[in-house]
Amino acid sequence: MKILSLLLATLLASTSVAAAEPVKVDVFLDGKLTVHALLAGANARYTFSMVNSPDTTLELRLVAPEPLILDIKETTTGDKVLETTQRIKLVEPGSSIAVNDLKDAGFRFPYVLVRPE
Repeated sequence: MKILSLLLATLLASTSVAAAEPVKVDVFLDGKLTVHALLAGANARYTFSMVNSPDTTLELRLVAPEPLILDIKETTTGDKVLETTQRIKLVEPGSSIAVNDLKDAGFRFPYVLVRPE
């Protein structure tokens, strides 16, 4: 009975380690790699400001690791605050999505998100 308990504990521990493995997302702007984000754990967030536009921030929030589902939010401050949010899905390694291709996206910059292989 003790051996069965230890075996079960080992299996559960290895499953939780695999689930906490970081998810990688590359963000490109104008064909250049802008950010290499690592997201680990439920609702993990990665936020960064644009170098050429410091009043704009982009936030990636992990919804699900497999298939990779992210919420992407662009916030622009200035005279008034503008926020745009979309949910995207990157099914397999190597897949990508351009935010301009999303219906009613309204993003200020033409980001491309890539799930590295």
